[in-house]
Amino acid sequence: MPFQKDEEYAADVGPVFGDYIATFISEPKGQVHAYLFRKGKKVDAHVSFAPGLYASKVTEPYVSPLWEYARAQGFADNFQLIMASS
Repeated sequence: MPFQKDEEYAADVGPVFGDYIATFISEPKGQVHAYLFRKGKKVDAHVSFAPGLYASKVTEPYVSPLWEYARAQGFADNFQLIMASS
């Protein structure tokens, strides 16, 4: 299940990034993690990659699943991906 809730994480970082929605972990190896937060109408997915892995080397899908989730949850019009740099 790629989308999960981590209430402890939400308590730690929620005040900084906004209201925590969910954590996405790509499957099967977890090459990509994305933390979704809502601030007002805007929803940001903060995307990061496993140590030593760059976006160009990722083999697991993450962009489509994130956008599909945004559409299913009704916030695709206010959704953006924020890619972490290594």
